[in-house]
Amino acid sequence: MTSEFLLLFFGTSILLSLICSQGATLIRSPLIVGYIIAGALLGPAIFHMINEQQVTSLNIINTLTLSLIGFGVGGELKIKELKKLGKTIFVIVIFEATITFLLVGICTAIVLKSIPLGMIYGALASATAPAGTVDVIRQYKAKGNLTTTLYAVMGLDDIYALLIFTIATPLAIIFLGGSKTAAEMTMIAALGHAGLEILMAIGIGSVVGFIMVKIVERMHDRVSVLFLSLGIILVNCGLSEVLKISPILLNMSAGIVAVNYNTIIAGKIFNVLGNWSPPIYVWFFVLVGTSLDFNLIINYAFLIIVYIMARSFGKWSGAFIGAKVGKAPEKTKKYLGLTLLSQAGVAIGLALAASKSLEQVGMHHESIQVMSVM
Repeated sequence: MTSEFLLLFFGTSILLSLICSQGATLIRSPLIVGYIIAGALLGPAIFHMINEQQVTSLNIINTLTLSLIGFGVGGELKIKELKKLGKTIFVIVIFEATITFLLVGICTAIVLKSIPLGMIYGALASATAPAGTVDVIRQYKAKGNLTTTLYAVMGLDDIYALLIFTIATPLAIIFLGGSKTAAEMTMIAALGHAGLEILMAIGIGSVVGFIMVKIVERMHDRVSVLFLSLGIILVNCGLSEVLKISPILLNMSAGIVAVNYNTIIAGKIFNVLGNWSPPIYVWFFVLVGTSLDFNLIINYAFLIIVYIMARSFGKWSGAFIGAKVGKAPEKTKKYLGLTLLSQAGVAIGLALAASKSLEQVGMHHESIQVMSVM
């Protein structure tokens, strides 16, 4: 992709997103709907301003956005607030992710007549994308117990979803006919890798968050705080790519340490990043829109509908049951499940991994199918 085209695409996507988001506002829809529509218009499906290879080359935008989202979510996880919520958070996460995994797994297994493929779709469905939800929260400036609970659930959900995926996918590959010995080794290696990945992300993120706060304590210039914060976030992006660890978890750990070590200093960091980051969020959702392939959507329409309905009901019912068991406030019981329906980011990353695993055992059709549904 040439620099001229890159600048043209970024500029056009911002302007078109502005127009489409105004349309979304008129129909009382979140702004991100307008951004995604703008991406669909610019993508291969309609005007073809950008092709699939060019979209793939811009994956760094996804990593940067997930890093900023992770850091922001971590900044909302204040230990004092979490103590007030108690065990409720963990109960909700376990119920909503597990019920979603089981429900989607069963429904897709029936449609595809394959239990192993159902396991893969169930694992992918358990993940929740914080990007869209956080953007809507910021748009409407939402506050309160429900919002605090939501941030905590989103923070823990992807960790649990990663564990589910790590166990379910290698088992599915065994059942689909992959070499039993090789697959068993893959499962053991995958479990060990997942544990190492989580520990590395939390460890590195915690150290980075502490160092960031200690340095910003000695800074009084807003621009310097922005340069330092943005520089560290970008370094974290690079580390997540090199070490193959989750950019969300790494930066979320940094945000948690920062906000709990010094709330005032952390507030300065989040404030300057919040003023800088909106264009990045726009580009992220535009790129989500460019990935829409209407032909594949039509081909797998029934599977997609079943997946969406099963996942939506799983998230809503799981969150409701978890909130009821955990004795959460009434508003949390009624509305939390509806805030967990967004899916992108982590799920797309996991879908890519599942697609690659299916390709390795010669299941090309199923590999394409997974990416189309996501």
